[in-house]
Parts: sequence; C-alpha cells; structure tokens
Amino acid sequence: MFSVKNIIVPTDFSKLSFSAFEYARDIAEKADAVVHLVYVLEKTPPFLAVRSLDVSEDEVMKSMEEEARKQLAETVSLLRNDSNIKVIEVCKKGNDYEEIVNYSKEINCDLIVIATHGRTGILHTLLGSVAEKVIRYAKCPVLVISPEEEEA
Repeated sequence: MFSVKNIIVPTDFSKLSFSAFEYARDIAEKADAVVHLVYVLEKTPPFLAVRSLDVSEDEVMKSMEEEARKQLAETVSLLRNDSNIKVIEVCKKGNDYEEIVNYSKEINCDLIVIATHGRTGILHTLLGSVAEKVIRYAKCPVLVISPEEEEA
C-alpha cells in the first residue's frame, strides 16, 4: 500500500503554484500528511540589484531571503484555508530543481506536487522546465499540475 506522509510543493508564489498547493492540501488531509512548501532562491542576487542599490551581494541575498521567508509565512496562512494540515515552510538557495530533489531525499518525501507553466517550443527550450527536471531526477512520484486556460 502506498503511504503518503511527506509532500513537497515547490512555489514561486505565482497563482499557478498555489493551485499545486490545493491538490497537495487535499491529499494531505486524506492521508494525514505533512506539506513542505519549498521556495528556492537563486545562488547569486540579480546583477542589477547589486549595481543599482550600491550594496554588497551578501546584503542583497540577506534581504531577498528575509522577504522570501516573509512571503512563505503569508502564503501558508492564506493557503491553509481553514485546514488543520501541518505545513512546513522551507527556503533553500541554489538551483531550483536540484534543491527540490535534494530536499525530497533529505525528508524521505513520498510525493512532489508541482505546477508547470505548460510552455512548449522555443520558450520551453530557452527557459527549461523545473517540473521536467524534477520528474527526471526525483526518486519519488511527482504529480504535475498543468495551468488552466485563464492561468496560462
């Protein structure tokens, strides 16, 4: 029997990623599982932020991390939606898909629920797909949520 105790939901704070959380919340309620809401910061701050603000990279990264943690907390309170599920807020630094896959191994994840923008063609080639890489490298099942027409 397949038992789900830990579910990862990567987020970029977009409406689309929130739809993945809704699926995960439903599964977590039924399986009494914990949802890990994961946000991944880039390893280095945007070049323009460092140049235009005339501050150090460390200061920019610290500020970005503080803002990400604040957004995670706000997002969890909004998304919980009168549910009693346990949600753990996780902020990582690095390559998005690598951090998601590594964290899934770290917590012995049972399921990753990830949203995809559904890009195809040249846009997909240029931007790549975090969801596609997570599917390729994760050692647990991955549920991919596609955008609805108005979200795309």
